[in-house]
Amino acid sequence: MSVLLLVGGCATQQTQVDQQRLQQAGLINARLGIDYMNSGNIQRAHDKLKLAMEQYPDSSSIRYEYALLMQRLGENAKAEASFRKAIELDPKDSQAHNNFGIFLCEQKRYGEAQKEFKAALANPLYPTPQGAYANSGLCYLNQGDYKHADVAFNKALKIYPGFPSALYGLARVAADEGDWKSADKYLGRIQGRAHYSPPILALCMKVKQHVGDLMGATQCARDLYRMFPNSPEAKALQNGGS
Repeated sequence: MSVLLLVGGCATQQTQVDQQRLQQAGLINARLGIDYMNSGNIQRAHDKLKLAMEQYPDSSSIRYEYALLMQRLGENAKAEASFRKAIELDPKDSQAHNNFGIFLCEQKRYGEAQKEFKAALANPLYPTPQGAYANSGLCYLNQGDYKHADVAFNKALKIYPGFPSALYGLARVAADEGDWKSADKYLGRIQGRAHYSPPILALCMKVKQHVGDLMGATQCARDLYRMFPNSPEAKALQNGGS
């Protein structure tokens, strides 16, 4: 009997070692998939992340990365299922909650989105809560709730005074209310071109035109064309939009 137990114990240990190796392979393939995704090689990214999920199906981080890829590809059902699985595996993953909130907001499921942002912020160890606050504010803004948007943006700025997304959001609120000078001041607080984005530069052009700064508007247009030539905002401007 003791011999049988010993053999059984060895088999169990070997199984655990094999499982650990498989999980490690899954993490490596996931890392490769993320690198491929960042470099724009979507097919290779998909192949690697799909393999990683097969090797390590209980990894919340792999499920989360696959959700981001599916979101990028417009595979909304697969993206949502992967976001939900990632959160099920790790309910305290604030980054997954935050990005799932962004996804839901894009689907105009505003109430559900705000629940995810709140879940992200409920974790006191979340290292970048300003991002969830700003995303919450932008989501409120998209549904026309300026009051709650303003509150969320200011909470983000209280944590990170120069946070670009929050400053952009407050500039949008001011611009929509016709307060172009305030909008210009908010945009002026965004420091460094590294923080520019197509929406920021498109709003910059509009605001500069309204405050009479034609040179500033021209510079924003140049930055938009140079930095983001393939963006919808750049293409709209090229086609005569504003």
